[in-house]
Amino acid sequence: MDWQQDYEQKCISLDEVFERHITGHQKIYTGGLHVASTLIKEMLKRVSEGALEGLDLYGNWMNGDFPFDQLQVTPEQFRYHTYFAGPEERKGFGSKCITHIPVHFSDVGALLASLDLDYALVQMTPPDAHGYCNIGPLGFEPSGVKCAKHIVAQINRNLPRVFGDSHDFHVSQIEAFFVCDEELENLVLPDPTPEELKAAEYVVERVDDGSTIQLGIGGISNAIAKGLESKKHLGAFTEMYSDALVDLQMKGVIDNSRKNFMPGKSVGGYSTGAKRLYDYINENPAVYFTSYDVVCNPYYIAQNDNLISLNTALSVDLTGQVCAESIGTRQYSASGGQFDFVRGAKMSKGGKSFIAVTSVAHTKNGPVSKIAPILASGSAVTSLRNDVQYIVTEYGVADLRFADIPTRAKRLIAIAHPDFRDELTAEAKKLGFLY
Repeated sequence: MDWQQDYEQKCISLDEVFERHITGHQKIYTGGLHVASTLIKEMLKRVSEGALEGLDLYGNWMNGDFPFDQLQVTPEQFRYHTYFAGPEERKGFGSKCITHIPVHFSDVGALLASLDLDYALVQMTPPDAHGYCNIGPLGFEPSGVKCAKHIVAQINRNLPRVFGDSHDFHVSQIEAFFVCDEELENLVLPDPTPEELKAAEYVVERVDDGSTIQLGIGGISNAIAKGLESKKHLGAFTEMYSDALVDLQMKGVIDNSRKNFMPGKSVGGYSTGAKRLYDYINENPAVYFTSYDVVCNPYYIAQNDNLISLNTALSVDLTGQVCAESIGTRQYSASGGQFDFVRGAKMSKGGKSFIAVTSVAHTKNGPVSKIAPILASGSAVTSLRNDVQYIVTEYGVADLRFADIPTRAKRLIAIAHPDFRDELTAEAKKLGFLY
């Protein structure tokens, strides 16, 4: 049987997916970001109606609108185990149907291999001329798909086909296909604030021509990317390949010519953003996606000389501990690849790592300093103070590498918002950080 005939015979309806495959009492990998939304929503509908039970889902940040907060179920009926939370997962934490798995992105492959997954339920591109479907720009996905006993693919013509180390799956490897096009997230970020622009300036002036960069998403990251237009011969080895990196690569700022590990192309883990990003990475050999086993592995990160890691945080205490994932005990996002890149940059020859934040969080209870005497009770420590190098705000840069506690406290207070510096100094003395 040729692959076209095999593909046609394996194409089934939405109802048949749940009559033949997702029938209950199973462990299912759903991936993240560009998920098979139509299949997942139908699954949740059947769970809510009591037609499906005994499901354990494993995945991360789902783009879309999912009624997790409306599910009235027990853990035995349904539980979604996520290793990175987005807005939909945060809704579900409150309803107890979602639970968090603390794990570095470099360990996601090992996590998924340990689960004995029954099914992978993921989006893929239509098959190419040789019968290969592509999972798109999702580096956390290869491990989950390969570890599952069976694969059901939702075929979506809008998903970009990317070059990657483990992103193609032949029709013969896939149990069933459900054809349903879905629009991808079209993420448009607001312009950076004046505070974000100022903080970005301090970072940009410390990035040398020829460096290899890891850059996330958000106001400060976009401001940093804009500032990097003044640089030359940058490379990219990054957990997220974003819209901002598209601009830098199209303008020739990122040319990967001096990158000594996997040279000549940008290396990314995942992409989500605006349509122009998806159009750019589609079948573009200049952008290469790898599994998180590679792109988020500190060993491989460190193979890049002059690796610049750029991340952000929710809070930093006066000893240099960084929380980027929880508000007290309330899980907000996850550790992701931050510590992987902080550690990788530390190991890189000439590497530098930056945690860049604006100095104040504007909450419903008023302004709160992101530089805190101690982290809020129950906060997760995302990056260890032993590994953190530069903390940056709009008020300057604190270099913490090899600094003792009093020196760290003084440097961090100096870059806190002026309205909080006296309070921070007084608290630091009470805690014994200053004397």
